[in-house]
Amino acid sequence: MRKKIELFLLAVIIAVFAWTIFTNRSVYLTPYDPGYWQDRYENSQWVKGYEATEVMGDAELYTYAGWRQVHGDDPTKINTEMPPFGKYLLGLSVLVFRNANVQAPIFGVLFLLVSFFWAKRVLKETAWALLPVMMITVEPLFRADLTTSMLDLPFALFVALAFFFLTKGRDNPCYYLFLTLSLAAVSTIKIYQVGFALTAVFGLYLLFLLIAYHYKDIFWFIVFLPVFVVFYFANYLVYFLSGRDLLDFKELHFWIRYFGRVHVDGYPKGEILRIFFLGGWKTWWGGSGVISVAEWRPWWVLGFLTIPLSVWLGFFKKNLDLLILSFWPISFLAMYTYGVPYPRYVFAITLPLYILLTYNLKLGWERWKK
Repeated sequence: MRKKIELFLLAVIIAVFAWTIFTNRSVYLTPYDPGYWQDRYENSQWVKGYEATEVMGDAELYTYAGWRQVHGDDPTKINTEMPPFGKYLLGLSVLVFRNANVQAPIFGVLFLLVSFFWAKRVLKETAWALLPVMMITVEPLFRADLTTSMLDLPFALFVALAFFFLTKGRDNPCYYLFLTLSLAAVSTIKIYQVGFALTAVFGLYLLFLLIAYHYKDIFWFIVFLPVFVVFYFANYLVYFLSGRDLLDFKELHFWIRYFGRVHVDGYPKGEILRIFFLGGWKTWWGGSGVISVAEWRPWWVLGFLTIPLSVWLGFFKKNLDLLILSFWPISFLAMYTYGVPYPRYVFAITLPLYILLTYNLKLGWERWKK
């Protein structure tokens, strides 16, 4: 029976993924035209503001910036507020495939594989580990990310990798090197404060290790931290080669920190909570009203409601994997409480929430069987 359940869940995952790719195949077959997008960018709201004659969405902006970056441009010239690494990946996709969207299914497959191994680490059993992966596969935010050049999917992939390597580090300290690289990638794909929020969660993990006298893990974690710094600065190599110094770099990050608030003056704090818990999104254009979030799902909230129990079980069972997993959604939402959110940002915490929800369902099922 268990084998049949595993095969069923795997079949759903493969079928939904394949169907999403097939029905949107045209977005992977259209060649990228740099000349067209350069003209569109130069006449868009990003350059001309209210005098723009063209509109350019975020996905197209990230791709064009990435294309320019892989051809040697300073990564702070276009889309300054977003770190460079994710856009380098998009530019590389254009170079290799002549299309920016081909990277999405590749990252999608990798994300599902890492999700399974991460879930298996926490849930122990294959059938239960496949359940959160199936939930992610049918998640509207995931299926949307498979067809575009947004940064949310590679971001979520490196978040998942960071957690997976963190759990593996206690088996082999070499995994802490890959953990550090994953943290650096997270900090250089989306606005850097999100990466620092994740790093803060892992700092809490170090505190737990300290309390448990796991000094060897702490040692290796700290040994590999310089890799984070090198990776982070390497993304801005062209920036420094253009004559900028560390003081300029500091000012750049101060500017990034306040970018959203400056450009959406008066936007209320805590709107990410409305998106997450109620499925409403307060816009800042047109009538600036509250619109419904079509992608919202009630099991986001159900997963979040399991966090107090998961934290208690983590302490009671001395399960560090479960404990540290529980703090990431809290840290993420707290960080974006002071930002200007989009509903798609929530994707970064859906997998952890689904793993937590599944963990508690598994626990309830096992107790009911007894």
